[in-house]
Amino acid sequence: MKKILLLAILVIQNISAQIISKDPTFAINGIATMPGNLTWSMAQDSNNQIYFTHNVNTGNGINVTESYVTKLTANGTLDQTFGNSGKLQLPNNSYLNEVKVQSDGKLVVFGFTNTEAAAISRILPNGQLDNSFATNGTVIIPSLITDQEYASYGIILQNDKILVHAIRYIQNIQHNHIILRLNANGSLDNTFGNNGYVTTQGSPAGRTFVRMDNQSNIICFNSNGGFIQKFNSNGQPITSFGNNGTAPLLDANGYGYGNTSAVFVDSNNKILFSLGSDDKLLRINPDGSLDNTFNYNVNTNSGLNGGAWIQSITEEEGSYYIGGAGNSSNLISKLTQNGSVEPIFNNYLQTDSDVEEMIVNNGNIIIRGNGHIVKYLLTNATLSTTDITKINNDISFENPMKQALVYQSKEKVNKIEIYSLDGKILKTLKGSNISVSDLPKGVYMAKVTFEKGNSTAKKLIKD
Repeated sequence: MKKILLLAILVIQNISAQIISKDPTFAINGIATMPGNLTWSMAQDSNNQIYFTHNVNTGNGINVTESYVTKLTANGTLDQTFGNSGKLQLPNNSYLNEVKVQSDGKLVVFGFTNTEAAAISRILPNGQLDNSFATNGTVIIPSLITDQEYASYGIILQNDKILVHAIRYIQNIQHNHIILRLNANGSLDNTFGNNGYVTTQGSPAGRTFVRMDNQSNIICFNSNGGFIQKFNSNGQPITSFGNNGTAPLLDANGYGYGNTSAVFVDSNNKILFSLGSDDKLLRINPDGSLDNTFNYNVNTNSGLNGGAWIQSITEEEGSYYIGGAGNSSNLISKLTQNGSVEPIFNNYLQTDSDVEEMIVNNGNIIIRGNGHIVKYLLTNATLSTTDITKINNDISFENPMKQALVYQSKEKVNKIEIYSLDGKILKTLKGSNISVSDLPKGVYMAKVTFEKGNSTAKKLIKD
């Protein structure tokens, strides 16, 4: 027994834990409630202040009467110095609004009007419309609508210019998805694409996601239509990609993958996309091929608990963070580069809000969804000897392991998962003195889940 406890102490001193909880200093117990009955988008500036868009409407469906952009301070309270007591009413009663923050602190807000057009406004940091942009701070682009699933639209900031994409509406003619670019003053940039416009592939043109990679190349992604297109920063096809700029995106049966709920381009220019119909997260290489080194499926991994709908994907310090909503739970998870769930982070089950958008900062995660903005704290800490008593009351291992995993625990253990240091799960064990003879010599991480649902992680050595 002395040997077990001593070795447990050595292990504890080298374990790094990542703990997540709501920030009690943010808004009210970590939760800011957004006004209105439709909320659309969230952005954060360099001072950690948060902007979000919302509508007040009446009747059924989208029948906008008022639309706003509102500002919160870094601690989640309404910034009364912004606009009119913290909010600015947007012109044209737009809906499906998206807000982005320029490097100079100005805001760009996109939305659709009720007259089959798109409105793009630029707003000063004090919450007033920027009159140097377009006409009185707003440009109206006619004949732009969203698709039936409210997906194929948005803005991307490209230095001091603005990429806009949506469905072009032409009466009695098949709609198509287009991208256009605005100059810094709001005028159409005729140097982009073909006289300012690019028409993307696909018919029908629903659910075409537009993203930008690290070289400012423009990526058009449609998993339902089965294609990826790449254009350079000026809207010209990258002919070295696929067939004159277009690569097929087809499953093993030669069909499109179906509707996608989230798309993200990572730091290596790989494309991650989630499939709500199959509860999958897949990754595409920069050349358009499927990345078979990425293995993630929420039905088999513990990621979003099976049956989840992934709505948000982001990356921070080499790890992926995914968020969404399950059948009864809203979840956040952290993945390694190969798609395995990070064993130390655990999956954080949270029911405050579904995760429609997620911002990962150094030390916190901010999410938006279901009428709330919630801030969670991430704490990276090495457990010290002051934690030994508490941990030893949970479980202690014989370490190094030999041919069997031996432990003693005062709490009943549900399961022990053995991971490699790169996050790949190798074995799931139930009970003590179970053979691990198939594991080669090396260092592993054990994630212990107790019957009550609490868990801990310990580093183990196989001799």
